[in-house]
Amino acid sequence: MTCLVHLTPLDPRYPGRLRSLHEPPASITVRGGAIEASRAVAVVGSRDALPDALTFARDLAGALARAGVAVVSGGAEGVDCAAHEGALHAGGRTWAVAGTGHEHCFPASHESLFATIGRGPGAMVWPFAPAYQGRSGFLLRNRVLIALSDAVVVVQAGFPSGALQAASWAKKLQKPLWVVPAAPWMNGFAGSRQLLDEGARPLVSSAALLRALGIADSSSPASASNTSVALPEAARSEAATAIFAALSPSPSHADAIAARARLSAQVTTATLLTLALEDVVVEGPLGFFRRR
Repeated sequence: MTCLVHLTPLDPRYPGRLRSLHEPPASITVRGGAIEASRAVAVVGSRDALPDALTFARDLAGALARAGVAVVSGGAEGVDCAAHEGALHAGGRTWAVAGTGHEHCFPASHESLFATIGRGPGAMVWPFAPAYQGRSGFLLRNRVLIALSDAVVVVQAGFPSGALQAASWAKKLQKPLWVVPAAPWMNGFAGSRQLLDEGARPLVSSAALLRALGIADSSSPASASNTSVALPEAARSEAATAIFAALSPSPSHADAIAARARLSAQVTTATLLTLALEDVVVEGPLGFFRRR
């Protein structure tokens, strides 16, 4: 799905998570891979975030992506951009929900980023008419962004801010809301403190979030495996070894596995199916694979 595709709720490719909305978007435009994943987490925050907050967002998105989680954000400057970059660098999937129609790019400096995301395995999502462009779009898209996610992380939020509005949608749609706390003397976190005062869960590490989602941290030594021991002799090809090293106990989409293994989609899919026949990997849901 690397070309532009217009989807309505009648199309079987229309995201299942959006169908659960009381009034799902009448149509969305998508470029990239399928908007389906076993797990998806929104990572949002300030456009003027502190450098340490941006680093945390990149690292968190990378950890999520390596665990097979789709990272969802809004394509804005600051935390959104850092989240997309972290997922891409980890070879995983990220979905960018734009605040305009697909005929516009905002911010203009993200044209290259949006093109990279749109090549897959992640996807660009435009929930507006092709020529739409307006300030309200960046608030309206938050409803779609949050609906596509199973949980929401606010890395840094001022007051007022778009991240606060995204958090309000998390509450309305009953999605778990996590907020990265900051020291009381740090500026730019007034919105974050308000959310924590209102009962949001404090987030201090990616490992804590992965545990809460029921996902093992694939970057931790405890989850790593020796491929020469786990792979049967008949399956120890160079491609199989690279692919097995790119897998974790949590399901990852075949496209994300191909990116991590630095192999073509065709070679990856064929090798994964062979490993499944050897009872080394498990497929499920369709197109997702994990170590047995």
